[in-house]
Amino acid sequence: MKRTILNCIEIPRLLFVSILILTASSYSLKAQEVKYNGDVAAGVVNTSHFSDAQITIGTTHGAYFTKPKLFIGAGALVGLNINPERIDQAIPVYGDIRKDFPIGGRFTTFIDAKMGYTFVGSRTAVHNDSALDYGFYFYPSTGIRFATSERCGLMLNIGYTYQNATFKYFMGDVNGKQRYNAGGFTASIGFYF
Repeated sequence: MKRTILNCIEIPRLLFVSILILTASSYSLKAQEVKYNGDVAAGVVNTSHFSDAQITIGTTHGAYFTKPKLFIGAGALVGLNINPERIDQAIPVYGDIRKDFPIGGRFTTFIDAKMGYTFVGSRTAVHNDSALDYGFYFYPSTGIRFATSERCGLMLNIGYTYQNATFKYFMGDVNGKQRYNAGGFTASIGFYF
């Protein structure tokens, strides 16, 4: 009997709290504008493992909240590690959060963090007795945006890419693996809309 009376008291309380939360969140959404925001960017990662550099091209899309000047979205990019002996293709898929700091006129500085997981797309190698697996991906950066119109503009950012990688090698009866960071200092330029 106590259990049903307790449930009868808790259900209206939970309903009341839920209504308060929904009302507060709808009020805050009315006070600010939420806009779609996207970008396309190309960059270079200065990596020191198994390649001279990684060339990337990617796109990010999401919601931009005008009151706190905060972007929350998701994206993907394709990275090509260039090496005379092989070409490794990696495909990171990530969540992205960015905070803008307007400095006046058409310029806005920002800090940004992308975090996700990298999938290997394909691999071409001279030596077929090895494998390269990627994993955790993290790219914090800072940069500047220059508005060319009300909704579009150019962006430039620099940061550091952390790319977890495992190199597996097979030499006759000997198998081994080496874990390392396949990332490095990163610079990119892009167009936002």
